[in-house]
Amino acid sequence: MLTLKNIQKYYEIGGTKYWALKGVNLSFRPSEFVAILGQSGSGKTTMLNLIGGLDRYSEGDLIIDNVSTKLFKDKDWDAYRNHRIGFVFQNYNLIAHLDILSNVELALTLSGVSKAERKNKAKEALAKVGLIDHITKKPTQLSGGQQQRVAIARALVNDPNIILADEPTGALDSETSVEIMELLQSIAADKLIIMVTHNEHLAHQYAKRIVSLKDGLVTNDNDPYVIAEPEIKEVKQKTSMSYLTAISLSFKNLLTKKFRAIITAFAGSIGIIGVGLVLSLQYGFTAYLEEMERGTFAGLPITVSTTFMDIGAMMNPGIQIGDPIVDGDFAGRDPVIPEFLGTNIIDQEFIDFIEQHNISNYAEIIQVHDFNIFAFNLVNGNFLPTPTQPPPLPIPGINASPLIIQSRETQNMFDQFTRTLATYQGDAQFRAMLGLSADNTVPNAILEFLGLPTNTELYFNDVLGLTFRIVLNEGLWQQNGNVFSLLSNSQIQNNWATMSSDQYMTITITDVIQADSAFATVHNGIVLHVDTAAAIYAANHASSIAVAQRASTTSVIDTLSLIELGINPLNTALQSDILTAIGGSDTPDTILLHPLNFEAKESIMNIIDQYNDLMISQGREERTIHAVDNIAAALAMISTIMTAISAVLIAFAAISLVVSSIMIGIITYTSVLERTKEIGILRAIGARKKDVSRVFNAESILIGFSAGLMGVILTYALVPIVNVFLRQATDGSNVANLNIFHALLLVLISMTLTFVAGLLPSRIAAKKDPVVALRSE
Repeated sequence: MLTLKNIQKYYEIGGTKYWALKGVNLSFRPSEFVAILGQSGSGKTTMLNLIGGLDRYSEGDLIIDNVSTKLFKDKDWDAYRNHRIGFVFQNYNLIAHLDILSNVELALTLSGVSKAERKNKAKEALAKVGLIDHITKKPTQLSGGQQQRVAIARALVNDPNIILADEPTGALDSETSVEIMELLQSIAADKLIIMVTHNEHLAHQYAKRIVSLKDGLVTNDNDPYVIAEPEIKEVKQKTSMSYLTAISLSFKNLLTKKFRAIITAFAGSIGIIGVGLVLSLQYGFTAYLEEMERGTFAGLPITVSTTFMDIGAMMNPGIQIGDPIVDGDFAGRDPVIPEFLGTNIIDQEFIDFIEQHNISNYAEIIQVHDFNIFAFNLVNGNFLPTPTQPPPLPIPGINASPLIIQSRETQNMFDQFTRTLATYQGDAQFRAMLGLSADNTVPNAILEFLGLPTNTELYFNDVLGLTFRIVLNEGLWQQNGNVFSLLSNSQIQNNWATMSSDQYMTITITDVIQADSAFATVHNGIVLHVDTAAAIYAANHASSIAVAQRASTTSVIDTLSLIELGINPLNTALQSDILTAIGGSDTPDTILLHPLNFEAKESIMNIIDQYNDLMISQGREERTIHAVDNIAAALAMISTIMTAISAVLIAFAAISLVVSSIMIGIITYTSVLERTKEIGILRAIGARKKDVSRVFNAESILIGFSAGLMGVILTYALVPIVNVFLRQATDGSNVANLNIFHALLLVLISMTLTFVAGLLPSRIAAKKDPVVALRSE
């Protein structure tokens, strides 16, 4: 069954060949106990390693059951050792971190045997050698003889045809040596046992056949076995270690070095914690913004205005902000309007279209007509015109800002973004609100206009119920034939007592308001209620000057009055500008669409898109409407910036991940050095190179998994602390929040990085010579 045909083996060192075997010819019976004797250096162990497939012969052939091994590849030798060979070593070569049962089972894991069957067979083998009561012990808890019995049980468990024993009694006392020899003798009844030994007495006492070697040649064989020339055939077998077995081996090894494993995992978790905290902030902040957009900001308007600036388009990284620089010294160019600036044509056709499509089912609609507000007050005989707030610095082109404006919000918007500090309990037909800044102040110009003292603390009741007038078109303009002139302040003062109800409106301060959110602002001055603004527009729209201007194709206002209104008399859109200024335009300058809820936004935009599609299909692209949702764009911009910042922070945190991965690679290499003998044992029982590599890859992955899991757990523990620091800036919200998907991804990244870091050490482990590995200590 086993034939060595002219086996030669040499080692080449520095170009010189050193012969270990010089042409050995031996055949062995299927069952016999053969002892190989010889002095040190005679080639005994070399021949045993060649028979066992741990080493390769240089010339000749090793024939096993008529199968030549000349063309065997590594995987064929691995399968041969696993299925046909059982090794018994002088130093037992048991894996210290596995219990006795697991040591014996190991060979079966490479044979594809089920777990239950493995356990039963291992117990049977241990029972044969008398160790069934010790299966849960570690090798270090057994005597030398017991450990050798475990090695014999491991050699027997896969039911091999050949048992190779290398000095099986060399480390035992004489009494125990006899026990082991008797055990081997009993096994030889149905197996071939080839034993290398220096003990001639034991060899002659127990072995039936003695083969002597000297200087790499057979010098004596007391019972030679001669067979006819075999008919060579080819038989292929294979072995394979499962991933679970590799993980189990690595896990048990890590358990023996718990402290080092924990410290390594903690070091690897630091990078995970850094990335995890950044991801928790990014995810939490994005969710916070989305929640605000769906909740707090859901009712903020989509704006359709005659002129617009789209913040979202402006922040698009691909947009051209300025004109491209020309080549050469200079060139001519017509002005180009940037994509984020534009105009809309808002007319009755558009208004009719959105009304026909029931846009009111999805939004509260405010049509805003921009017009000049002429407010006056008479306080203790002092006639006061419309108050304005001068700019803090005299910058050219920066004009005084009005302190009385129209409201553009629905009542729901006021309820959502402002808090009412005080309310007037009396009756008022036309209402206005006093808006306070965050520091509870209001411009002195407003206080003077209302007849209140400046630079002093006041009570809400001091301002509630105070009134002023807004003079309408009928009280502002004097008609001389077909031309209208703007009355001066002194003329309006002279007419104050005799004004009729169609010439003015009395406005009452009914509320004091203030912003109720860090994301909202309230005009620091007087805000006309939306109903009051609509009433003023209705009166001005029906006024004589507005009717006359709509009926005329030229200006009905004298040039001086145009200049006072801030209108260029030479403007080509003169009539449109005049109608806007006096509140006489038929169509609004701006339409504010306040969604009833977040989901309604999509329906509103769909209706506008339908209108645009209609205009395009009719070849009127210039009439398409650009609706702006600046709050959503701003939130998206903030989210984009947050993502960019997060990417930078993650990149920095990832450096520690790479460093920790390199460290884990070094730890894995250290493990390879520590487990060199284990590598030799695995190869001896038939493990392939890839199986050995798989064991150390599994160790790297386990460390990576532990580091990732530890990092995620610590991140979850740190998130509440981070939220404590952010609570004031986020109105008490828990912004930092590590998403479960991100947590799983971090664990996976940690495992991947450590796997990559462990590839080189595991490759080194796989390439180790099993003979050399078995000799290491």
